[in-house]
Amino acid sequence: MKILLPFYSLDNQSIDTVVHGNGITKFCQQVYQTFDGVRVLQIDKDEIGNFKEIVKRIKENATDCDIIISNYDQASFCGSHIVDSNIPILMMSHSNTGVLSILTKFEKLIEYGHSIFLVSPYQKNHFDKMSKRVNRDEIGFSGFISSSYCKGEKPKLIESEYEVGTIGRCDPRYKKPFLLKELLQDTGIKNLVIANIEDSSSNYYLKNKDQQDTMWDLPHTEVMKNLAKFKTYFSTYWDESWSITALEALSNGVPLICNAKNNNHASNIISAKDTHHKNISLNSKEELIDAIHSFNGVDRKEIQDMTWEKHSHQNWKNNFENAIDMTIEKFKDVRNSNSYIK
Repeated sequence: MKILLPFYSLDNQSIDTVVHGNGITKFCQQVYQTFDGVRVLQIDKDEIGNFKEIVKRIKENATDCDIIISNYDQASFCGSHIVDSNIPILMMSHSNTGVLSILTKFEKLIEYGHSIFLVSPYQKNHFDKMSKRVNRDEIGFSGFISSSYCKGEKPKLIESEYEVGTIGRCDPRYKKPFLLKELLQDTGIKNLVIANIEDSSSNYYLKNKDQQDTMWDLPHTEVMKNLAKFKTYFSTYWDESWSITALEALSNGVPLICNAKNNNHASNIISAKDTHHKNISLNSKEELIDAIHSFNGVDRKEIQDMTWEKHSHQNWKNNFENAIDMTIEKFKDVRNSNSYIK
């Protein structure tokens, strides 16, 4: 099996990076590390606006491949200029984008025989509501592939040092990791924020760069060492499509507290058991404090063991292989049966 994997990151990281600025970078790295025959097509940051050149490079590099795995919703990777690819495209949608043009991109990809996979039912519900709002049919998504899996050796459980912690980009619009500091100000609850610097000149970074109990731009191994010291993990962003850090917390026996709207959060499906997570009303200080205390004495071993069983690497790989096979077979069927597309 030969796979073409277009890859780019906002800070020009390579596929071998040890600092994961976002979940898509880590997802691409997992594909690269899991499957043999993956050819990475690196796209530089300054190229991203030249979509015709990117599409040209993708098509040229895919000529001897069996499938293209695309992880970005820009036109270069899933727009009208690439749908006529003679190589089937497995489009992985990772975000809950509100840009209506994504519906047209999805429809065209499916019309030409390609397949689209999402990361969660929460995300599908998002796109279903978007389609309904503009009087369009629901998109025929092919299924779900989790954003991540439990990797390596199961870590030993250690004594908690922080009552709660969070991890995220230093981003004031979405992740907002310092919401944790804001809500717990003057409570005496010991907490830790682990963040990546997205823009060192932004007001959000400058405002929070000197906060106590904050760690910046750690390699992934160091992030995991410190995550293991959390008693609970706070998922600050209410509109996640899936949260890799939530899985990483659960894999260390750390229960989730999800900042939610309407008592619903995408990370709820990651838990192997409902008692391993708790939703709070959006930005509620009182409910956050109550949730932290509610996990006193929780069975961390149970959380860890059940998470590793549900999200094993083998389960993830098997599901992905089935998605690849489905994508290739569907592409053949559409191309053979539709004379116009053919």
